[in-house]
Amino acid sequence: MQIKRYETKNMQEALTRIRRDLGPDAIILSTKQIAGDPPLIEVLAARDVVAERPAPAAPPAPPASDAPLSRMAKEIQGLKSSIDLLTRRFSYPCNLPDLMETMSLLLDKGSASNPNHLQDLFIRLISGGISHPMAVRLIEGIKGGYPCEDRDTDEKCSLIAEKLIARSLAVDGRKERRIKAFIGPTGIGKTTTLAKLAAHYSLEKKMKVGLITTDTYRIAAAEQLKVYGKIMGLPVHVAAEKDVFLKALTDFSGKDVILVDTPGRNHQDDRCLNGLNNLLQTGDVEAVLLMSPIANKEYLLEAA
Repeated sequence: MQIKRYETKNMQEALTRIRRDLGPDAIILSTKQIAGDPPLIEVLAARDVVAERPAPAAPPAPPASDAPLSRMAKEIQGLKSSIDLLTRRFSYPCNLPDLMETMSLLLDKGSASNPNHLQDLFIRLISGGISHPMAVRLIEGIKGGYPCEDRDTDEKCSLIAEKLIARSLAVDGRKERRIKAFIGPTGIGKTTTLAKLAAHYSLEKKMKVGLITTDTYRIAAAEQLKVYGKIMGLPVHVAAEKDVFLKALTDFSGKDVILVDTPGRNHQDDRCLNGLNNLLQTGDVEAVLLMSPIANKEYLLEAA
């Protein structure tokens, strides 16, 4: 018997590594929590090592009519292995959401019947925050929309998945507004994003651009935007109060685009957010929310 020990962040990672190292017939001997920051899971897994025997004579090919039954038997056997592996998980305590997510992963027919590199991609998509139905659609889209030679490796399938995800993003068909205010949590990159867009509008589109910052809370925030403005030859106004902000908009009345930087705010700070809302409810201002692409779904929904 071959026994291996794993330390992983979660059970999904352990199952992936066990399947890769020991094969689908491996069994889990024990699991336990390891204290630490972050806490880990220790998993002992094993598989029987069978001595090599002379290969038996190949059985006669089944009649063509038995082919569907043969495929069905193979799928049932794979499903039984998944259920056995899931059953052994009950030997250690786990919370219900984690159990339900692992059950969906193990019993997913599309995942279990795919080549190994597509199964690994499926697990990576879910681990990266892609919903289970979306991950299934992406895998099916790769299988159904591309020839085998275009999706025969992990790298090729990952590139295809990236294209499909980009293609699935909704395109905002609303008319672009002249005044754009960038809002979001502290440190999300509002000032940097604003500077990049200012360069895009002024240098590539040859548009007249004005910059306004309402951020007088963060040290040197206004100076940072002034440096960007000086490099690109764009005027910058500092306007923390509403009357100053209105004057800045008037001064930039001849500009094609006005980009407004705002201070970072915690999404639970109602007082400051109400003040920011009052400031931006002036004229035809488009509020652009910036969020972190690596934050989890719950945080993104709450902050939005």
